[in-house]
Amino acid sequence: MTHTIRPRAFLSGLTLGVAFCAVTPFANSYLRATPLAGGHFPLAAFFAFFASAVILSLLAKVTRRAPLLTGMELLAAWALMVVVSGIGFTGLARTFFINITAPAHFADASNNWADLLPLLPEALYPRNATALEALYGGLPDKAGLSVMQTLERIPWSFWLPVLGAWSVFILLAYATLFCLASLFTTQWVVNERINFPLLQMPKLLAEAYDQQRLFSFLGDPFLLCGLCVPVFIHTLGGLAAHFPTVPALPTELLAGSYFPATGFLSGFQKLKIFIYPAFIGFAFIATRQVSLSFWLFFLLAGLLTGILQASGVQIPDSALGTLFGPVISRPEETQVIGASIVFFCFMIWLAREFLLDTARQCLRPDPETGGAGWLSPRASMLGAVAGMAALCAWSAFWGMGLSASIMLYAAFFTVMLVVAKLVCQGGIPYASLNTAPSDAALSLFGSKPFGTVGLVLGMSLQKMLFVDVRESLLPSLVHAGKISETMRRRRLMGLAIAAALVLAVAASFLGMLYICHRHGIQELDMDWATRTTQNVYANSRRLLEAAHTPDNWILSFILVGAVVMLALVLCYYLFPWWPIHPIGYMLAFSSSMRILWFSFLVGWACNTLCLRYGGTFLYRRVRLIFIGLIIGDFCMGAFWAMISHKTGISYLVLPS
Repeated sequence: MTHTIRPRAFLSGLTLGVAFCAVTPFANSYLRATPLAGGHFPLAAFFAFFASAVILSLLAKVTRRAPLLTGMELLAAWALMVVVSGIGFTGLARTFFINITAPAHFADASNNWADLLPLLPEALYPRNATALEALYGGLPDKAGLSVMQTLERIPWSFWLPVLGAWSVFILLAYATLFCLASLFTTQWVVNERINFPLLQMPKLLAEAYDQQRLFSFLGDPFLLCGLCVPVFIHTLGGLAAHFPTVPALPTELLAGSYFPATGFLSGFQKLKIFIYPAFIGFAFIATRQVSLSFWLFFLLAGLLTGILQASGVQIPDSALGTLFGPVISRPEETQVIGASIVFFCFMIWLAREFLLDTARQCLRPDPETGGAGWLSPRASMLGAVAGMAALCAWSAFWGMGLSASIMLYAAFFTVMLVVAKLVCQGGIPYASLNTAPSDAALSLFGSKPFGTVGLVLGMSLQKMLFVDVRESLLPSLVHAGKISETMRRRRLMGLAIAAALVLAVAASFLGMLYICHRHGIQELDMDWATRTTQNVYANSRRLLEAAHTPDNWILSFILVGAVVMLALVLCYYLFPWWPIHPIGYMLAFSSSMRILWFSFLVGWACNTLCLRYGGTFLYRRVRLIFIGLIIGDFCMGAFWAMISHKTGISYLVLPS
């Protein structure tokens, strides 16, 4: 069955998505509220989708007319909001202005960053001291300025040329990701038929909405039981944040104190248990293979740390060298590099027939060949290749070597595809990696192939779009591609996404420039963005002083990771009974799994018990409990975000 999507759906999704990008810097950085755009199931987008479904159902019931939007149109609007939501914060704007100004603003005699400035074009990395001071400290007399006065006093003549130059890079990268999403949507939706766990609950809501039984669906006793859990937890937690005498239920438990400081279990010294009802709900909906692999490999990674310590194996920390991974701290964590390379090869091998056929289409077009994406597979592949070539040309224009550009962009988009598969197949609402895309090349080949400009400009580009993947664009684009699968005119959805991306970048820049000049970066919750960006330039400076060379320990762990992943992939592919999915291994050392492991353990256990003792009938009934957990958690997050706007007191329902 195909659906016709009317322009009103695209317009509403685009308008709300762009509005969220404009206000997200204020809500997240100034109010410090629950992130509006956190992860790949953003709070603001879901609450707008859910509230719209409820309100439109009420209006249709009162007026006895058809709803203004169909369920599929609501899903299309939601997909547009999800695609652009991350751009307003960690996906781009959170670190963007710090990234392009840090070399000049933080340069001093102690860090010698002045040596980096000749390697960075001034058209991209501004150095005007007055403009940078206004960005970091706020405008003079900022306390008495209105919104319009603040916007008028922003030095637009200084910022517009800089933003224009950067927009070329950003939009080229987004265009390439758009084409990759259109290409791999056909493979993952039509050929592999992955189940997209993060889309299951919105689809059920849209189905109930279309069948005019939304309120009976929401009033189901099982769903209400699940709904009550996060409502109770966060009602007490929010009240306790505002009135300290009110008791609150702890949602973060320190379990490390129960493990010894030495011995095989010493790797669990920092173990924490986070209780997020929504994430438990997503874990229940995901397949058992996936849920099992996430928590199992996380615990095995902790056990490995203890085994290495207890066995007396001395691995010097210096073996790690200078890498750019967000949270990588131990040499054994570089297993993920080998595992990711093998998993990417497995992805390409699964898609080999489709990709070869598409490549033949590029040489000898067949007008009858179509796909599930917004563009034909042929146009998608040609667009992706052209986009990467244009990015290499852009980088070469600003001084980066051609070989360094090709190596970096190959690494960037390889990791983006791996992350997209992790999120879309694993149902991870909050994903992160412990290594950066460039770490594989640095570990295998050293730093010399990058050249001096590549080590500074290239690492800055990586930080901008390709390392903080918890709000990366490609997984959201693939989710939108899955939703577009049954649309009659999918190209209209593609055009709406393209327009939304352009407008979202502009709105995000506007929102971030306003909040920075109104309050100053120094007064905002930008410590993480500042610290991690400074680390990038400090590491680049370190590599310029002393070149990184491959280390035998690191090469050994990369080989171990590749061998283990190869064994997991072969078992998963050859044995239908194999219970462990290989994607869990790649997140074993990630910061996201430190938060999510317990949720996946609980979700997996409940899923397994339901299917074993009650079959699919019990599973479908109990699933409503976990859908209630998700709806309740996100509605409470939206509620307390609005309360925080009024009171100025922060209470986080979801991780920041």
